Amino acid sequence: MMVHPLSPIEEIRQLVDQLVDGQLNAAGYARIEALILQDQRCLQKYVERLDFHSELVEQAENKSPETAVLDGLRKFEIAAKARDRRRNRLTKLSLAACTLALTIALAWLYHTSSLWIAAPMGRIASLSVDLRTQRTPLELGQVIRQNETISITAGIASIQLPDVMLDLIAPASIRFERRGHVYLTTGKVIANVQQPAIGFTVRTPDTEVVDLGTEFLVQHQPQAGTEVSVRRGRAQASLLDWRNQSVKVLELTANRSAHLHRHGEIAREVDFEPAAFDSMDETRGGIRSIDGNLRTSTLRYRSFRADRITTPNHLLVIPEQQNIQLDADLVLNGLQGPTRIPAGSIVSSYLVHFDPTDLGKLAPRGAISFFGTIAAVVGSAEDLAATDRRFGLKDTFYETESFRELELDEDEIQISDDRKTLSFYFGTSPPHYLDEARIFVVSQSP
Repeated sequence: MMVHPLSPIEEIRQLVDQLVDGQLNAAGYARIEALILQDQRCLQKYVERLDFHSELVEQAENKSPETAVLDGLRKFEIAAKARDRRRNRLTKLSLAACTLALTIALAWLYHTSSLWIAAPMGRIASLSVDLRTQRTPLELGQVIRQNETISITAGIASIQLPDVMLDLIAPASIRFERRGHVYLTTGKVIANVQQPAIGFTVRTPDTEVVDLGTEFLVQHQPQAGTEVSVRRGRAQASLLDWRNQSVKVLELTANRSAHLHRHGEIAREVDFEPAAFDSMDETRGGIRSIDGNLRTSTLRYRSFRADRITTPNHLLVIPEQQNIQLDADLVLNGLQGPTRIPAGSIVSSYLVHFDPTDLGKLAPRGAISFFGTIAAVVGSAEDLAATDRRFGLKDTFYETESFRELELDEDEIQISDDRKTLSFYFGTSPPHYLDEARIFVVSQSP
């Protein structure tokens, strides 16, 4: 014969009977507690069964049937009301417990989300003095994180990623989606990719450009489409359809360009324009990064004479002649003594210009790091004048008075051990505040 298990209601009835008879053990008490906590119907049956036994006890006290019935009904009514109050109290406690649990869960989610920080993608390595942003201002050294968007309306911002230097040229907007992958919404970006970062990708709304070991430029305008130019190495440019699937692929090598536009499925080569890279060359040159109160500039200055280009809130570093191959040895009287740069070397020069007038309030400290090697720094008026014509900017006037030179008793210059970084402090004294130095960087030696 099959024995069916008791339902919770039947089980609570039997347990109450055992309780009244004095036969319930500790396990039984625990079982009653578990049943009435997990099921309100069990709680109701528990109360009703106790009421039933109370009536039996009263009836056994020789009361008349009528009195016993009336007393029983009154007690049942009182018990029912008490049961309803307990039920309401349990309901409120349950709701309070649920609310508390939900509050704790939401607080935990908020806490964990506030602790979660997007992965770092790179940092701001250089800013031009005329930089303007669409929203939040940018600062040197600022960390750029995953899915962050940078939008600039004027100037140039250079971002150092792992083995990739990006120059964002205004007006432009770019999003850093993940490691090795950025999305250019609009504007121009130049990517200088080192060997370990081969495969670095720039996406636009209609094109995907994959680096194959190169320096390339990507420019996108919603109506005009995307222009891709490769100055060095190779890159692969793919035209994307509305599903972002590749429909045409062009592989570009050095000094080649292409125009791609989703409308009409255009993907064709066009004339290479070296001038497209000029803004980056003239603003940053071979500078890897700058620090302190130093800035680059997209403006083309025609005179560096005293009081012409005042810099009360910053110092300027200006790329001058770039990538000159020496046809003879170059001897320079640097601040650290005479230096000989052998013939055949590829040399670039950079002018550090500081003219705060009497309005200067910020500490004139800064640092510059280069991709190449710092060969020498000249700071005397004589040596600056001797190198102005050959290494200075063409059609530009330089100060001829001796007060442009560095004063070794109040100016400090220090070159790092690897000769990649120059740190400095320029002190100034009235009535002439101008201080300048010229840095010679070798990118290739014979």
